[in-house]
Amino acid sequence: MTTIHYSSIDMYDYRTRFAIFAIVALVTTGCDTMVAIPAGPSNVTVSLADDVQPILTARCSGCHIEGGLANLSGSNLFLDEGNVIATGVNQSSTQVSVLTLIVPGDADASYLFEKVSESNPTSGSRMPTFGASLTSEELGLLRDWINQGANDN
Repeated sequence: MTTIHYSSIDMYDYRTRFAIFAIVALVTTGCDTMVAIPAGPSNVTVSLADDVQPILTARCSGCHIEGGLANLSGSNLFLDEGNVIATGVNQSSTQVSVLTLIVPGDADASYLFEKVSESNPTSGSRMPTFGASLTSEELGLLRDWINQGANDN
């Protein structure tokens, strides 16, 4: 089981705010398949090693490794430990060459974030292909890490 570290976040307040946001979003849109991504506090530094890599290792690196199914299908994005920065940050997608996988400081412009957070991404299907979608907390951590500069920390 992956442990997610939320140093100095008051989780009761964070979860309560997320629950209210999710309920309002579902009621106002009538959408029962929406994945709400919590806003996440901007004053908490998200660490690649402590927060993001455990998610990528558990949820993505089964396919996104050298010689893995994604690699055999043409992807050069390796999400195992030690490869995320080199193969993801400021790298073009092999699916849609005009899109950048991870744009430091801009999760909304990052194709990786689109692939894991959108039900109908620009190309292909939502990731991970095999297994459950990332949780809202996992998506929030990934988004915050990218928005904080996608640092190798």
